[in-house]
Amino acid sequence: MQAWTWIVVAAVVALALLAVVVVTTRRAGEARRVAQQQHDRERAGTLREEARDAAAAAERTEASAAVARADADEARAEADRLEDHAVDLENAAAEAQGVADDRAAEADRIDPDLPEDSTPVRSETPGEGDEAVDAAADDTPPGGEHRAR
Repeated sequence: MQAWTWIVVAAVVALALLAVVVVTTRRAGEARRVAQQQHDRERAGTLREEARDAAAAAERTEASAAVARADADEARAEADRLEDHAVDLENAAAEAQGVADDRAAEADRIDPDLPEDSTPVRSETPGEGDEAVDAAADDTPPGGEHRAR
């Protein structure tokens, strides 16, 4: 055989080997791509499941927050009601103290055994009895009149 025949045979063999390498490489690449796609599908499924779990947890937390907000609103309403009740009781107490002070002043006014220069009964409640202090400052007894015996 001649040299050019061997060259052609060598070229054909080289092309055949190159074709085998290319096909094998493509198949291996395709197998890797298929394996990667399968892995990505599994990972996507896992992420979706985690997302559903997280969404369910968020909904439970949101429901708990709504319950807590409702409890807080209810507590505020109760606090407002109690504050109104406390104000009513304070007003009733102030009114009762005023009645008691008026009766004590009346008792002092009509008591024949009480000396003229005695100190009138004053309220223990802050703000109450300020009239007696103001009256003492202008030398007028509580009630605005001097006692006559």
